[in-house]
Amino acid sequence: MRIKRYFLVLVALIAFTLQSFAQEGTTGIQFFQGTFNEALVKAKQENKVLFVDFYAVWCVPCKKMAKTVFTQEEVGKFFNEHFVSIQLDAEKGDNVNIAKSYKVVAYPTVAFISPDGKAISVNTGAMNKDELLDAAKIAAGQSVSFEALYEKYKADNNDLNVQQQLLLKAPSFLQAQEGMEADKWVTRLQKLYKNYITAKAPLKLINENDYKIILALEGDDDKEHKQYIVDLINDHLDDWTKAVGKAPAYYIVEANDGFAEDLAKDGNAKYKDYVENVKGKYAKAYSVIGLTEITPYEKTKLYNDALFNLYKNKDVDGYIKAMQTYFDKMKGNVQAADYGKAAQNLYMAAGKVLKPKHHEVAIQWSEKALEKENAVMDRVNYMVMIGDSYRELKNYAKAREYYNQAFAETLTLQNMEMPQAMLQSAIKHKLSTLELLEK
Repeated sequence: MRIKRYFLVLVALIAFTLQSFAQEGTTGIQFFQGTFNEALVKAKQENKVLFVDFYAVWCVPCKKMAKTVFTQEEVGKFFNEHFVSIQLDAEKGDNVNIAKSYKVVAYPTVAFISPDGKAISVNTGAMNKDELLDAAKIAAGQSVSFEALYEKYKADNNDLNVQQQLLLKAPSFLQAQEGMEADKWVTRLQKLYKNYITAKAPLKLINENDYKIILALEGDDDKEHKQYIVDLINDHLDDWTKAVGKAPAYYIVEANDGFAEDLAKDGNAKYKDYVENVKGKYAKAYSVIGLTEITPYEKTKLYNDALFNLYKNKDVDGYIKAMQTYFDKMKGNVQAADYGKAAQNLYMAAGKVLKPKHHEVAIQWSEKALEKENAVMDRVNYMVMIGDSYRELKNYAKAREYYNQAFAETLTLQNMEMPQAMLQSAIKHKLSTLELLEK
């Protein structure tokens, strides 16, 4: 018994020694061990801003930031002097509502919060050392804030450096705004963004900061302006690639594919112009995709020709035949979304005229999508689609099975109360409708 007790004491002493050594040797951020409210009290007592790292245990970028950014000496020195810092698992207990109150919708998200609990800035996405320190210095009042930059811009609206700084800070600033105030700033910043692009285009935009601005603020609402941006990048793609890497080429591909698909769904034959861009003016951009067995042009043409025929002519049999050819040629390149979109387009374009044999195909495609998909929202969508087809086939038992599976899947949606509630409400309605059909 004495030996056992001595062993336990020895282990405790070693653990304490190692812990003390680790604390003495730690050069990174010293995070407060306690609740959010306790950290906020501490921040008030010390008259400091509260820094919160909202993370999820499954989030790989969160772990990377914790390991490679928060541990750096320069970061630790600044944060330990100017902030009370805390890490919160945003999917656990009371932290869920705390994260929701600061509009945390993705991870990692880091927030700087004043001692009265008001958000100073909320920053979504992984940040490197310089980006984090820049945000921290603004929150600590050692760097120019968004509001101060906006005042400088109003005093001289020709200073492109000020405009760039302002637009880089815009996303985190907007995330901390609410209601009409947010709407007001969105309108202001969209106007500023477009004027900034026009003033600098084309060559002075070719840098990492301006590419970040384009990604964050361009959006899809103004298709004419987006087309302008796509061509702007494409005209100097080699220079963009040298400055930023392959990302601008993927931006061109994604935008051109979106333009073609939207027109094909509208039954507008102009989609063919965008298909031809694949082997024409955007050929260099599409070369980054790295498809095997099929060329980017063949892929884009097969898909959009099938889509146009379905939406324009309601030729379901022709669409299914064309998509089977598409999948056969794509082979190992097929993704879950390819099967999922193929089935979804059947429902959207011809739902009321689908025959039993068409629903059977839709089920096959949706099940293949489900096999490959890990994202919860998409999995729920595919399960509901399968349930809908079984309902139309009057196989109510299978329909109920998939609706129930979809509902169970929604329970895994953490910190997403609104989309979770909407999905669950829609599924409950489908189950109620099913009960009426079964009577």
